[in-house]
Amino acid sequence: MWSTWRKAAAAPAIDTALRGLYGELDAAIAAKGPTCWSSGKCCKFDDFGHRLYVTGLEIAWFLGEVRSAKSEVGSDETGEEIRLPQLSELSTPRPGGACPYQIDGLCSTHTIRPLGCRIFFCQQGTEAWQQDLYEDYLKRLQTLHDQHGLEYRYMDWIAGLSGAGRAVASADR
Repeated sequence: MWSTWRKAAAAPAIDTALRGLYGELDAAIAAKGPTCWSSGKCCKFDDFGHRLYVTGLEIAWFLGEVRSAKSEVGSDETGEEIRLPQLSELSTPRPGGACPYQIDGLCSTHTIRPLGCRIFFCQQGTEAWQQDLYEDYLKRLQTLHDQHGLEYRYMDWIAGLSGAGRAVASADR
C-alpha cells in the first residue's frame, strides 16, 4: 500500500490538491485566531496523553516533501546544524512518544505538517470549532482518496511513519 500512496503523493494533481486543502484549512484556522500556548508539548504524544491520526496518503506526501527538503538543512539559534530524521530512523521510538520531527521542542516540518497537526490547539474554547473543521477536512481527504482510486486508511502518526519508513527504505534498496 505504501508504494501506491507514495506514487500517488508524487503526482502533480494530488500534490496540488493537498497543498490547496492545507492552505484553505490554514486560512480557516487563522480566521478563528487561536494561539498555541504550549509550544510543542502536544507533539510528545505519550506525555501529553493523546494521539495524532492521519491518512496513509498524508504520510506518503509528507515523507516525499521531507525527502525533497533533505538538502535544505537549517540551523538553530546557536548556529548548530539541524538535520531532519532519515527514513531509517523513523522506527526508533522517541522519549514520551514524541514526533520524530520535533527538534529542540519545535516542529522542523511546520509548513508540511498533516491535517491533525494543523488543526489542534489546546487553547480552551477551541474544541468545538476544531472538531467541526477537522471532520469537514477529513471528509475532503477521503474524497481525494476516492477521486484517485486510492485506498483510505486512517492511522496513528507515529505507527504510520514507522511503517512507511520501513516500506520506503526497503523499496529504495
